[in-house]
Amino acid sequence: MRALGKSSIIKFGDRRNQIAGMLVFTLGVFVIVESLNYDIGTAAQTGPGFLPLGLGILTLIFGPLIACVNHETSIAGVMIPWRPTVLVLAGVLAFALLIESAGLILATGALVFIAGSADPAHTWRSLFHLFLFLTTAVYVIFKVFLSIPFQLVIGIV
Repeated sequence: MRALGKSSIIKFGDRRNQIAGMLVFTLGVFVIVESLNYDIGTAAQTGPGFLPLGLGILTLIFGPLIACVNHETSIAGVMIPWRPTVLVLAGVLAFALLIESAGLILATGALVFIAGSADPAHTWRSLFHLFLFLTTAVYVIFKVFLSIPFQLVIGIV
């Protein structure tokens, strides 16, 4: 048998990760217990407790995985790209606020142009093509195939 060298030793996560893993695990247990108060249903006909049960199980699994993460190098801090984050969230918010009051065309335009400006590689032309594609795809899928009523522009059905 060969001796275990320093690189062969399995190290568990640092203290912060262990605490975070325990919290995530506990959250998973809580979600599972609460989801059992609702009808689970079957895979073919799910009940209101089906999705929370699945998410609780996934959360339960990720808890120990988070606890075992070990950072051997020190991390100075996580850099959050604020501009793209804010622009994407603003685009989604604009869509949510405009879809009923202004219609699909203006809401999709706001989403594409606000969120698309988060990526400097996009040009106005590429964003316009994306806007046309998304508007057409949503119209065909939801209005034509699924017969879901919505307005393209307020006042026009």
